[in-house]
Amino acid sequence: MMRVCIALFGEWGGEVEVLFKQFMEQMDQRFQQIEKRFDQMDERFEQIETRFEKMDNRFDKVENDIRSLTEEVRNSQIENRSHFKHLESRMEQHHQTFQVVAEEIKGVKIDIDYLNQKVGKHDMEINNLNQRFQL
Repeated sequence: MMRVCIALFGEWGGEVEVLFKQFMEQMDQRFQQIEKRFDQMDERFEQIETRFEKMDNRFDKVENDIRSLTEEVRNSQIENRSHFKHLESRMEQHHQTFQVVAEEIKGVKIDIDYLNQKVGKHDMEINNLNQRFQL
């Protein structure tokens, strides 16, 4: 290479070769810096990818938790419906029982009123008889 430089540039060929070597070294340094920056960028992208994978895993877990909660809510709804139906049935039975008892109480009240009237009438008759015997 030196011969080519000397042949092309004569005496200055040696200086050109030194300048060329310096230029090449500078270019190598610049390429190394660029390569280092690319390596740093690759590392950052790997970190970002790792973070995204972790986020995906967390979202999957949240999604599974939501599914589980949704299923629990549905099961609770079904269970509550069953309990409400049972309560409604029991309330209807109690309502019917109260109606029967109310009718019986109404009949007893009528009987009591009738007997009270009879007792009043008998008391009056007894009182009349007592007054007649006393005369």
